[in-house]
Amino acid sequence: MNRKDREQIDHCCESIVSKIDLTKLLPKLLENKVYNRDDVNIPRWSKNLGVQSTVKDVLLTIKTRGPNAFKNLILSLRQSNHEDVADILEKQNNASSNTNFRQENPLDHHIFSDEFFSEPLIIEVCKATKFLDCEYDLIERYPMRSKPRGLVLIITNIYYELSYEKPRFSAKHDNNNLKKLFEEMGFTVVIHLNLTGQLMKDIIKEFSKRDDLNKVDSCFVIVTSHGMEDEESNTEIQGTDYHIASRQANYEKVLCTEVCDYFTAEACPQLAEKPKIFIFQLCRGKKKQNGVIHSRITTDSCAVKSTNEANIEIPHIQTIRNYSDMLIVQSTLPGSMQN
Repeated sequence: MNRKDREQIDHCCESIVSKIDLTKLLPKLLENKVYNRDDVNIPRWSKNLGVQSTVKDVLLTIKTRGPNAFKNLILSLRQSNHEDVADILEKQNNASSNTNFRQENPLDHHIFSDEFFSEPLIIEVCKATKFLDCEYDLIERYPMRSKPRGLVLIITNIYYELSYEKPRFSAKHDNNNLKKLFEEMGFTVVIHLNLTGQLMKDIIKEFSKRDDLNKVDSCFVIVTSHGMEDEESNTEIQGTDYHIASRQANYEKVLCTEVCDYFTAEACPQLAEKPKIFIFQLCRGKKKQNGVIHSRITTDSCAVKSTNEANIEIPHIQTIRNYSDMLIVQSTLPGSMQN
C-alpha cells in the first residue's frame, strides 16, 4: 500500500470506526482477499466483532496487506452497505491527491490519472417554454403532453457476486443523473439496483404490465450493466449472479431482445403506437474499437411533402406492426466492448 493510502486510513480511522458493522464488512474483506482466511488475527477479531477497538485494529492492519489492499477495502465497504464510509475515504483521498498535484508543477505531468477528474457530470435541464408538436405540419410528431410525460425504468448493476466481475462504481453517477434528467423533464422514474438475471426479467415484465402506461405518452427502459455476446451473436445482459462457467447451472440468461419482447403491441397494448425507447449501456463482446481523428460534416434532411400531398386524407389503418414505435440504443457495436 502506498504512503498516501496509509495516511488516509490513519486520518479517517477515528471518524469512521463507529460507522462500520464488522459482521458485514469482515466477510467481504476475506472474499476480496484483503485478509486470508488463515490470517492469525481472524480468530481474535471474530470473538469481538462488535467492539470498536476491534474495528480500529482491522482497519489499521489493512495498511500492511499489500498494494491492492486500499482498493479492495473500498470495494468491500461498498459491497457491505458502507457506502458512506467508502465515500469518506475516497473523497478525502482524491482531495489529498489534487492538493499534492497542484503543489507540483502542472507542466511536469503529461499523463493524467482518472483520480484527478473524479467529479461526476452534473445534469442541468433547460426547460422548453412552448409545445412544438403541432407547429410544423410537414413533420409528424408523437404527442408528448401527458402528465407525467412517460414512465422510465432504470436498472443499474454495480456490484457482482463474483470477485472477478469488476464493480461498475461510476454507474451510480449515471443512475443519479438519469433520474434527475427524466424527473426534470416530467417523467416518473422507477429505479432498481443490482439485480440477478431472473429478477431483471421479473421486474421488466411487471413494469410492462403497469396499468398507468395507458395514461402516458412514452416509455423508457434503461439498463446499465456488464454485457457480452452469446454463442448465437445475441447481446446478453449480465445479472449480478452471472458466471461464465454456470451456463448449465443456476444462471438466468437475459437477452436485450427479450427485454423488447415485453413491450410489443401484442404484449403491451397500453403502449401501442406510443414511442418506446430502450437504452442498453453494456459491452457486447470482447472486440475493441480504435479511435480515429476525422473532421465530420453533419447534414440534416427530411422528406418534404408537396402541398398537394399534404392535403391528401390518409385512411385509418386498422393494424400496426408488432414491434412498431421502438427505438433501441446500444452503447457499442455488435461484438465490441466499451472503452
